[in-house]
Amino acid sequence: MKRSIPMFILAAMMATACKPTVPSQYLQPDEMEDILYDYHISQAIAKSENSAQTDYDRTKLFYAVLEKYNTTEAVFDSSLVYYYSHVDRFKPIYARVSGRIASEGSRLGAAVGDINRYSQYNENGDTANIWRGETALMLLPRPTKNRFDFVIKADSTFMVGDSFMFQFYSEHIWQSGNKDAVVCIRTAYEGDSIIQTTGHFSSSGISQIRVPANNTLNIKELKGFIYLADNDPSSDIRKLMFISQIQLIRFHNKEIAQSNENKSESVVKTDSMQRVANPSRPNTDTLLYNTGTGLRSKNAPFRRGDASNRVAPRKDMLKTRE
Repeated sequence: MKRSIPMFILAAMMATACKPTVPSQYLQPDEMEDILYDYHISQAIAKSENSAQTDYDRTKLFYAVLEKYNTTEAVFDSSLVYYYSHVDRFKPIYARVSGRIASEGSRLGAAVGDINRYSQYNENGDTANIWRGETALMLLPRPTKNRFDFVIKADSTFMVGDSFMFQFYSEHIWQSGNKDAVVCIRTAYEGDSIIQTTGHFSSSGISQIRVPANNTLNIKELKGFIYLADNDPSSDIRKLMFISQIQLIRFHNKEIAQSNENKSESVVKTDSMQRVANPSRPNTDTLLYNTGTGLRSKNAPFRRGDASNRVAPRKDMLKTRE
């Protein structure tokens, strides 16, 4: 008797067989994740203990991490180049690294939870995270890979007086030299008015840039970019910036919103009162009254059958009849 393989087992086997794997000469995803995690943790600890950390200090810590995992700098660098070319595999690795760093920071009492304080707010509220694009990305200081652009179109939830805060969490792999990430946001208002806000960021952790409010004009759109500069493009050393937890927080100005709401209510009430106070009034002389025998005009002659309103005959008319 032949035994048939259950369909779900067969499907799982086929999926596993078709799933692309990382070549054996490179660090596998789990290994890469552990090395990157320890690397970032060691860099953060060293920085907290020595704010004047040098390239030599960073390199020494990096070698210590490689030794822990019994690998070499050549293997790590070649693996990094491989993952550079397969970003779809690298991004999940770094997403897990970011999650582990956030958990560790929370355990140690760091303020990494501040970046998530606005995630719970509804899009229609006074404070809301209106970001709908990618929440994680990777930038390399190389052409076509060193810039991320975005556009946010205004909708009915935007109000005059709104201000914004663009924020994200970042980690770097930077062998040597200065790090410089530029964030630029151009806010376009009605009437072709534009305000540009720019910030430079060089350290790992939470980065924020605030867009001030315009209390007189409606917003049309926010257009911006993140750009990773390279101060030494001739060198071929490891440089990478991973960005996660991207958010764009919108803040309504409650005073302006309340003022506009009061103005709208005032207009509605005034208009409503005018409609009630100036109706087309009927002529009172033509009002119809119920006399018990139907409706008639106030000025219409009395009917014979209406005894209650009949006029008494004069005496001289009675004599003539007699």
